[in-house]
Amino acid sequence: MKPHYRFLLEWLALNIIGFTLGSLHGATSTGFVPIVIPGTFGLVLGDLIFGGMVGYVQYAAFRRTGFLPTSYGWVLANSIGFTLGARSGGLLTFRLTQEWLLAGVVFGVIMGMFIGVATAIVLGGRLSPLRLLLWVGLCILAWIAGESIAFASYFTLKTVPLVALAIAGITGLGLMYLQPHSPQN
Repeated sequence: MKPHYRFLLEWLALNIIGFTLGSLHGATSTGFVPIVIPGTFGLVLGDLIFGGMVGYVQYAAFRRTGFLPTSYGWVLANSIGFTLGARSGGLLTFRLTQEWLLAGVVFGVIMGMFIGVATAIVLGGRLSPLRLLLWVGLCILAWIAGESIAFASYFTLKTVPLVALAIAGITGLGLMYLQPHSPQN
């Protein structure tokens, strides 16, 4: 199997796993962590764990396939970007729109921007400035798609893998396009 395709398959599968586990642990007020630790602290800790789980499986896909060299900074960037995006999105979305389905787009823009910028910082030395800007745009597009599904399904747990697949599909294909060199496999 060609290295790019191996990367994409692992990226998709691992993102679905990480996103589902992250959702169970930290998704808004319904995750394990916010239930056990109520209030803002529990929500923030849940977001940090959710983002960290997603970041870790993405890091694992990079490491397992040799597709793009990265560090544990990727996990930290996802954790911080996810938390900033989730908290900002929760604060701003319904101040900007009262339309439920449009809220998915607004929330997706906010999440994608924070995660895209945070991970672009980690990718800084590996991609050109133009490719980094494209990466942030792809993250925004991916999170718009994912959050639109989440909002349309009223955040049901059974659609979490579909949300993850939408986000991972766009970002995985985007990374394949943005990758400056062939992977070392």
